[in-house]
Amino acid sequence: MDFVDINEALEPYSEFDSASFLQGMLFGLRCAKPEMTVTGWVQCVLEEADAKSVKESFLKVLQEVFISSEEAVKGSGFELEMCLPEEGEPLSVRALMLGQWCEGFVYGFGISGRPKKEFSPEVQELFQDFTDIAAIDVMDLGEPTEQDESDFMQLVEFVRIGVLTINEYLNPVKGKPIMTEEPPTNTLH
Repeated sequence: MDFVDINEALEPYSEFDSASFLQGMLFGLRCAKPEMTVTGWVQCVLEEADAKSVKESFLKVLQEVFISSEEAVKGSGFELEMCLPEEGEPLSVRALMLGQWCEGFVYGFGISGRPKKEFSPEVQELFQDFTDIAAIDVMDLGEPTEQDESDFMQLVEFVRIGVLTINEYLNPVKGKPIMTEEPPTNTLH
C-alpha cells in the first residue's frame, strides 16, 4: 500500500489530512494500545471521521494499513516503512508529509487516553521532538541542496527509530530465558 493509493481512499474524508497522518495516527494508537485489533482501528477511524457510511475500498485500505503496522510493531523494526511521498516529489511536500505523520502519531497517542506522565525523560523528549516536527514550516524552503536531502533522510530515520524506541519502552518484548536451568559445574581437566 503506498502513499498515493491511501490518499485516494481518504479523499472523501477531509478529517484526515493525508495518508501520512493516518498511518502516524495508527502507530500512535498502537504504541499506546498494543492490544488494538483491526476492528478497533476501523471503529476509531470511523468515529474520528464521524462517518456514517463508507466505501468498501476505504475499509480495505484501513485493514491493509493496520496489517502492515502489525508487522512493523511486532517485527524486528526493519518492517516499519513510513507512508511518505516518493523521493521524486519535491522536498517541501515530503517534509510537510513527515510533519503530518508526526502530528498523526501524537494525535493517535493522545486519543488513546494513555497518560504520558509515566514516560522516561528520553521518551518524553521524543514526543516533544515529534511535536516540533509536526509544526514544520515548509514555506521558507528554497531549492533543496544535497545536504537538505541528506538532512531530510536523517530526520525520517530519526522518526522511524523514535517510534520503535517509544514502542519498545511502552511495550517491551517479553522473551523466554535463553537458559532455563543452571549450567553444569563440572569442569574437564
